[in-house]
Amino acid sequence: MIQVEHKWIKEIPVLHIFDETRASEQLPTVFFYHGFQSQKELYLSYGYLLAQRGMRVILPDAAMHGERHGAESDTEQAIYFWDTVRGNIDELPQLVEALNEEGLVDMSRLAVGGFSMGAITSYGMLAQYEWLKVGVCLAGSSYYEHFARALADGVAKQGMEFPYDVDERINELAPYDLSAQPTKLKNRPLMIWHGKEDDVVPFAYSEKLYEALVEEDMSDNVAFMVDEKAKHKITIEGMLAAVGFLEEKL
Repeated sequence: MIQVEHKWIKEIPVLHIFDETRASEQLPTVFFYHGFQSQKELYLSYGYLLAQRGMRVILPDAAMHGERHGAESDTEQAIYFWDTVRGNIDELPQLVEALNEEGLVDMSRLAVGGFSMGAITSYGMLAQYEWLKVGVCLAGSSYYEHFARALADGVAKQGMEFPYDVDERINELAPYDLSAQPTKLKNRPLMIWHGKEDDVVPFAYSEKLYEALVEEDMSDNVAFMVDEKAKHKITIEGMLAAVGFLEEKL
């Protein structure tokens, strides 16, 4: 039977999903991240399907989201979007360490994945942590600087003011920007899924990254899936492909 356990790890609320018959085993583990203005519970389908296939799954809530959502307005969530992404990236080692101390994870078989903001998060994690084995990025962008400037322009056009220096904040994203250093992927398995009609995170970002990886001779382990009609919403086919990719590569 698949178990869903709500717990707090290092003050981070997560859903922990696993097969109860293997509850105490060191299992391959997937950290899967939700999208902007969403929450961990909406991604339980991924956790269930992956746990059926023998993986341990951790669904965290990002800062300002889910159980970590305080009095922040929609505007504040938008203004601090990249702080939320960086928070996810910086918190990952804490989650891994805590689970390893409990003897629950196979440290040689760790993966990250996510949709939209979760995919953006996952790209940054792959740029930061060589110990991650697999990544699944659904409707995201690895082009941190370019996308950050586009988002900032959109926020400014709505009359919102930033309580910080935008250029300085964007410059701070450089270490997480996989597009600027694609060789950091180091031929690790990566699945990229994107809908061509995406009106939130442009499809061009995924296409451009794949082309860059091809140019660097690093596309052998990359699965690039394109949905010709999808907007900013993962399809059933995309979800099942992501689960199958993680099962195969992890």
